[in-house]
Amino acid sequence: MQAESTESSDFATSHGPKFHPLFTFDADVVLGSRDGVLFRVPSTTLRMTSAWFRTMFTLPQGSPPASSRLRNNHQRDINGDASTPTLTSDVEVIGLAEDACTLESLLRMICGLEIPTLDTWDAVEPVLYAAEKYEMPGPASIVRALLRTPVFADEPLRLYAAACHFGWAEDVRTASTRSLSVDLHHSSNRTALLRLRTADLLTLFDLHHARREQFRLRIAQPPFLTDAQLGDAATARCSRCREPISHVEWRELRWRMLDELERCPSGDSIVTGLEEWPAALACWAVKCKKVNCQSAVYDKVSTSKAIKDVLDALPNTVDVPIFDTT
Repeated sequence: MQAESTESSDFATSHGPKFHPLFTFDADVVLGSRDGVLFRVPSTTLRMTSAWFRTMFTLPQGSPPASSRLRNNHQRDINGDASTPTLTSDVEVIGLAEDACTLESLLRMICGLEIPTLDTWDAVEPVLYAAEKYEMPGPASIVRALLRTPVFADEPLRLYAAACHFGWAEDVRTASTRSLSVDLHHSSNRTALLRLRTADLLTLFDLHHARREQFRLRIAQPPFLTDAQLGDAATARCSRCREPISHVEWRELRWRMLDELERCPSGDSIVTGLEEWPAALACWAVKCKKVNCQSAVYDKVSTSKAIKDVLDALPNTVDVPIFDTT
């Protein structure tokens, strides 16, 4: 196991290497980011928090070039402040592939320093995957806790991808439920879906499809009108006076609900739509045409409740045997 090789020019300029101000304390290991920032970290901290570093420190180490080593003590400037260390042959620089921002967040976590604000996916994902790479369960658990906060709730597909990758069973189920408010076929979600492994992607599609299919079947059973009843216009009668009626409006509303469930499998928009869709308003407005009857063909209150009950009974989470690793 070897750290990524990095040219010494990444770490040093003609004026000496650039140390991160929070990591200039005395320590026996110097880590270098890919953009040339150095971090002093005690090897005991790396051994305790990272299986990757623990293993690396047990391997035979060759003698690195003198240009990749740093003096272990600090010089002082004319004001008495510690200045940037100068090149010498005491401490080896271990070059890593991550940028300074990612390493700073990761090292703050393992060193017990204040954690910076991590409130976007672009900020937390590099830290999460770096924690996986260096086998650091501590930072991974911190990021996992952050991902459960409301600020990340609006991107359930990214949470689902991360949760599936790391085997976080509880978060997989939570993210799959939140994904029901998302149209998986919309072009804006393509990038997020491409992050998923094939099996995880198919499982999510199965959940969305199952809700629509089960709703389609259930909405064609009593107490709703069946397909047979909708297809037999001769038997369509007013429940009060037995006058012939038409079920065109209900058929239109049923198709409107199925179409909406394709775009928003959660069904939340259906509940709202029953109050404002033109198809819904037309359905609730249908009355028997017999002058001395004029009774409503469809009862809005009971029908809306029955539709909501069907939505509540639909599957709302993936059901896969995922081992929770934390």
